Amino acid sequence: MPRHQSSTEEHATPPNNPVSRYLPLEIFDNEDYDCWTPDDWLSLGCTEGSPDRKPIPAKALLPTDDKNPSEDAKSSPVEYSWHLVGVLDYSKEKRQYLIEKVNVIEEEPKTDKRVSNMITGPKYWVPRIRLLFSAEDPRVFVERIQFALHCRENTEAQLFYHLSVECMPIWKGIPSLDTQSIERIKKYTVASETYKGDFFVCSLERFMEDLEKEIKLEYDRTMNSIIFDKVLMSHPEEFSHISLPLKDPEYVPKRGKIVSFAYIYVGFSSFTLF
Repeated sequence: MPRHQSSTEEHATPPNNPVSRYLPLEIFDNEDYDCWTPDDWLSLGCTEGSPDRKPIPAKALLPTDDKNPSEDAKSSPVEYSWHLVGVLDYSKEKRQYLIEKVNVIEEEPKTDKRVSNMITGPKYWVPRIRLLFSAEDPRVFVERIQFALHCRENTEAQLFYHLSVECMPIWKGIPSLDTQSIERIKKYTVASETYKGDFFVCSLERFMEDLEKEIKLEYDRTMNSIIFDKVLMSHPEEFSHISLPLKDPEYVPKRGKIVSFAYIYVGFSSFTLF
């Protein structure tokens, strides 16, 4: 539970989004947006009758400074920008493309036509979401990035919410789980056919102790979650950076079924209704 703020803290406004983006975007990439497989993309650089494969033109999101290629989250922030690249290869283990940066240098025109030279730069391994092929639809690629950004934002919000609940202290005023409910859960656990065996019987006492601790811990966490949700809903402006988890809407099914028992009548071969 949040502690009571002092007079000096009442006027302090928290930032709009204090949670930093610490999850890489590529783990939320949806490959359904890709119209071709990696082998299909690489086949664009193959020419019939030639054993060599040419680089496939594309654009990639790379560090602006080639001298500082470190992408470690703990290091200093790295500035990124889109660069012209040539795609060389693909690694199934890394699930990344090997690209080579291309620098365009324009020379002073000796005639009316402008002359541009392309000089190859360093090579990088990049995920698919940071690579835009020149042969693909850029509008679909933008939708792909938006989908990944939305999934990452939702995931980080849920992680922050559950971490806040886990860090809440257990209030002594919360009613504890009654003994009858715990014993009923233990009874159902022992009666299960899955847990019958010599190993389970020998370690029954230890398992029951661990089970009781797990039940009480989950109960306390559920109670803290209920209290935390009420605090968030009663102070939405103060906790605007915390999002409540989305719950599945409850609805009444259109159809239902009733279990009927089959009655066996002995001694009657037929029935006559009057």
